[in-house]
Amino acid sequence: ERYVGALAHALTAVGVQITVLTSTAVREADFWAGAGPSPTPLCDENGVQVMRLPLRPLLGGRAGLAAWRKAMVLAGQAGGAARPLLLHLMRRIPPVRGLTAALAPLRGQIDLIHGFNISWEYPLVAGWQIAQQWGVPFVATPFAHLGLAHGDRVALNSTMPHQLAALRGAAAVLPLTAVEADGLAHYGIAADRLHPIGGGADPLPPALWDEPTLRQQIALPPRYAMFVGRASYDKGAIHAAQAILHLRQQGQAVSLVLVGHSTAEFDQFYGRLTPAERAAVRPLGPLDEVAKHSLLRHSDLLLLPSQADSFGIVLLEAWAHGKPIVAARAGGIPGVVQDGRDGILVPFGDVPTLAQTIWHLWDDAPLRHQLGQHGRARLATEYQWSAVAQRVLQAYQNCGAMARSV
Repeated sequence: ERYVGALAHALTAVGVQITVLTSTAVREADFWAGAGPSPTPLCDENGVQVMRLPLRPLLGGRAGLAAWRKAMVLAGQAGGAARPLLLHLMRRIPPVRGLTAALAPLRGQIDLIHGFNISWEYPLVAGWQIAQQWGVPFVATPFAHLGLAHGDRVALNSTMPHQLAALRGAAAVLPLTAVEADGLAHYGIAADRLHPIGGGADPLPPALWDEPTLRQQIALPPRYAMFVGRASYDKGAIHAAQAILHLRQQGQAVSLVLVGHSTAEFDQFYGRLTPAERAAVRPLGPLDEVAKHSLLRHSDLLLLPSQADSFGIVLLEAWAHGKPIVAARAGGIPGVVQDGRDGILVPFGDVPTLAQTIWHLWDDAPLRHQLGQHGRARLATEYQWSAVAQRVLQAYQNCGAMARSV
């Protein structure tokens, strides 16, 4: 959501008229509990026209959503024959109401439809279908989570037949990294339609807390590593915590602070920890930007040992503070982090190696500084939203769209 919002405003700055159709979700639970009785009126948000569509509740709640998705993945194993069924089932992923009706008044007014996020694919695939009906180009930014290898469990969620049909039928596919592009090419996306566009970092909040203020607001250990993101197995939150606890058992005074929404699997893991272990692993939940960036500013390093990130904007946020990164060699992360130069990559799920790497950086301040400064330099030269917008605009124009209105 943050990526799309930043890109929309960057495109508006270069003269593209953007209309965004999204959902009324505010919390993760809204995707199964439902949110909003009706669409919000189209409104201007800093130059971008935005309409938010309601979400219908799902029978069975979160467990029902998980079961529905598992059924889709299983059906997808039947190949192209399952496409009609999957196109029906996808309307619950997420359960947006009134999407086609909301798009209808825009017919004849837009040059191009751009869909995002292939793992919550209903809006993206519906956008592709409508673009075909209207005879306008369709562009996709899939945020594809392709896991560790072709066809693995994580990839199955993003490479079902109906999803691949939309990507193969797009005039252009805009992955975030060359690594993601290579992975998509293995699934039959034409190489000449794949155009990596990268990402950008948002400006830092204007006034961050100094260390005394931070510690007054949040009880913190003297030194800590950070994890920012959804606290789940695939995101590596559990592995990060296990690595910290492994080091604590060896007598090393290391701690972990986690920022972001929790999950049932992390809550179960955390519930089994002893009081002493909980003192070393501190989930803080979602925080505002000032608190999050203040924590990053005073941390020692960022951990993102994830196999479910197509890019990871938090990597850029860590570099904005000159912090080194320890991340997994999985998903799109190797397309962002240069191993040994601005961070260190480890195999996904390898807790002993992750722990060893954390301690190596923890005990070497010059190396932490060196890696963090290299990251900060790359951020200044490679990861600016204005440059991303120009790459996207060029892709629009290559599709034959004047891209006045998207």
